[in-house]
Amino acid sequence: MAAGTTAAVGTEWPATEYEVGREKIREYADALAIAAPIHREHGAARAAGFRAVVASPVFAAVYVARSLAGAMFDPAAGIFDPDLGLAGYRFVQRRQEFRWHEPVCSGDTIATVARLTEAEDRDGARYRTFESESVNEEGQLVLSGRYQGVVPSLEPRSSGGGRPAPPPRPEAAPGAGTGHATGDRIPEFRITPDRYAPQRYAGASGDFTPFHLDAGLARAIGLPGIILHGLYTYGQLAHGLLEPFGGDPRVLRSLAARFRRPSVPEQELTVAGVVTAAEGRTAAIACAVQQGGREVVSAGEAVLVLPEK
Repeated sequence: MAAGTTAAVGTEWPATEYEVGREKIREYADALAIAAPIHREHGAARAAGFRAVVASPVFAAVYVARSLAGAMFDPAAGIFDPDLGLAGYRFVQRRQEFRWHEPVCSGDTIATVARLTEAEDRDGARYRTFESESVNEEGQLVLSGRYQGVVPSLEPRSSGGGRPAPPPRPEAAPGAGTGHATGDRIPEFRITPDRYAPQRYAGASGDFTPFHLDAGLARAIGLPGIILHGLYTYGQLAHGLLEPFGGDPRVLRSLAARFRRPSVPEQELTVAGVVTAAEGRTAAIACAVQQGGREVVSAGEAVLVLPEK
C-alpha cells in the first residue's frame, strides 16, 4: 500500500447509477459540435439500427463521473486531502482509455463501478490508476475504462527530470490515401473551439473544475488562461475518427491516448492519424490531436470496426 493511501489496490467503491436522457445526449453532442442526427433524433437513430437516440462514445465521461469522483475524492485513495480541500483538483490525468461494448441510448440506466488498480508515491508525487466497468439495465457491459494520473509534487523538479517525449507517430507511406489499409492516413479533421467551449462542456459533462472557467485562477496556477477540458480534446479525437462514418459509435471500439499538454479555446485543433494494422473490417490507428503545431493529445491508439459495405 502506498504512503498516504489507506485503500488497498483492488479496492472497489459502491456502484452508482445514471439514467440516460435524450436532452443530455444532445447537449453533450452540441458541446463537442457533433452534428450527427443519430445523437438528436429518434427517427434517425432507429433508421440506423439503434433503439433510440444514441450517445456519442465519449458521453461515457458523463455516466462514469459520479463513480470516479467517489473513488478519487475518497481520502483513502490518497489524492484528496480534506484539510487542503482543493488538492483533488491537482490530480492531473496523464492517460485515458475507453473500450466500448454495447451502445448507450436514451432511456438506458447505466451502473458504474470504479476500483483502484495501481498506487505509488514517488519523489513527492502520487501516481494513481483507476478502472471502471459500466453495465446497462440488462446487465450488458457497455464500457470499460482506465484512468492514469498523478498529483504532482509541491517541490520543484530537479533538472533533467522532465517528462519523456512520446513515441513518434508513424508516418504514412508515400502516396497513401484516405482509406483504412495499413499505411493509409485517416481523413484529417479540423475544428476551432470558440471562447465559450469550456463553459458548454462544463455544463454538458458536469466538470466545473475552476481552471476551465476562471481565467484569473488559471493564470494564478501557471496556466496561460482558461484551458479546454482534457476530455473535450479527447472527445474531438473520437469525433474526428468517426466523422467519416456519420458519428456511428459502433465503429469506434477502443481509444487510448495521453494528455500531453493543455489546449486552449479559439485555436484550431487538428486530428490526424495513420492506420498501423488492418485485418478484415478492423483497423488499428495511431492518432493524435495537435494545436499550434504541437501535440496536445498524443500516443493515441484506436481500434475501428468499419461498417459492412
